[in-house]
Amino acid sequence: MSRKIVIDARITGSSTGVYSENLLNHLQKIDSKNQYFVLLRDLTSWKPTAKNFTAIHAPVKDYTFAEQISLAKTLHALKPDLVHFCMPNQPLLYFGKRVTTVHDLTLIKFENIDMNPAIYRIRKAIFNLLVRNVIWRSHAVVTPTEYVRNDVLEFSGRQHADKVFTTLEAGDPLAGRPVAISDLKNKKFVFFIGNAFPYKNLKRIVDAYKQVQSNHPELHLVFAGKKEFFYEDLERYVDKQDVENVHFLGFVSEGEKRWLFQNAQAYVVASLSEGFHIPALEAMYEGCPVISSNATCLPEVCASAAVYFDPLSTSGLEKAIKSVLEDKKLRNKVVEAGYGRVKEFSWKRMAQETLDVYESVLSSDKTM
Repeated sequence: MSRKIVIDARITGSSTGVYSENLLNHLQKIDSKNQYFVLLRDLTSWKPTAKNFTAIHAPVKDYTFAEQISLAKTLHALKPDLVHFCMPNQPLLYFGKRVTTVHDLTLIKFENIDMNPAIYRIRKAIFNLLVRNVIWRSHAVVTPTEYVRNDVLEFSGRQHADKVFTTLEAGDPLAGRPVAISDLKNKKFVFFIGNAFPYKNLKRIVDAYKQVQSNHPELHLVFAGKKEFFYEDLERYVDKQDVENVHFLGFVSEGEKRWLFQNAQAYVVASLSEGFHIPALEAMYEGCPVISSNATCLPEVCASAAVYFDPLSTSGLEKAIKSVLEDKKLRNKVVEAGYGRVKEFSWKRMAQETLDVYESVLSSDKTM
């Protein structure tokens, strides 16, 4: 029997939106039975190719009254059998069957203050209550790793164990031809790509890099990611510490990102918390050694295809960088492990497992 499923994919077009885009693209290939209505903030961010998928314009901002009122009206008008919210934020006035994706609990466990601290903490407290409420009201919760699943259960209570499912995310080879970054041609560098929130621990990378420079003065450090408050703060930190040869590229294209992976001595992720971290898999596809924090989900994602360090230890990160630069045998071992590791992840499998969750919820008489 065909059911009407709404997917709130308003995050599509953002970095987190890689998840929703791949979910939608693969659901189109594996499910021709159900009718899907996809809510998008920007109709150009994703286009349906299957007849049973329809895009609906929903230009509603996150955590607003419009999200609570207008989005609820949209959902009630559609009369779905199931709604999948790809983020925890959702209208409290919608009471139908729902599946919610919780990517991680980083924003609850860490502070990223870029505004008045009092206002920030009030918002954080509200977000904390919202997530608890969403987990309680959802008929199923999906997470990208087992680490996040366990984190959700520790946060919300083990009584929810039978409705929290892991649907492992994946990574893809980067498309298009590599596009060189002129300032980095013929230079040795290590790099990171992503936002600069404090939990990303980027100042630790700067500190370790400064120590590595004493033995490797030719080495450069590269950060790629949209410039905003926290990257501006990191630039000020680099200036204050008088660290040379640090590059802030801002946003980079897919071609430039691919070139960075192909030419870097290593990709470095020092995060204190992650929900999955797709760039680590992208690095592996391109033969770039991964140097990774041993925190949260990162060992689950990278397995033996990374050189690990304690993210609270600057000397540990310094040692890890030096080992990849100086030990060719270790470097080759990590790269080869990476080629094998990426084969263990699949967006198609993630979509199928998510569809299985939909079917389980739809067939259940359980109410919230």
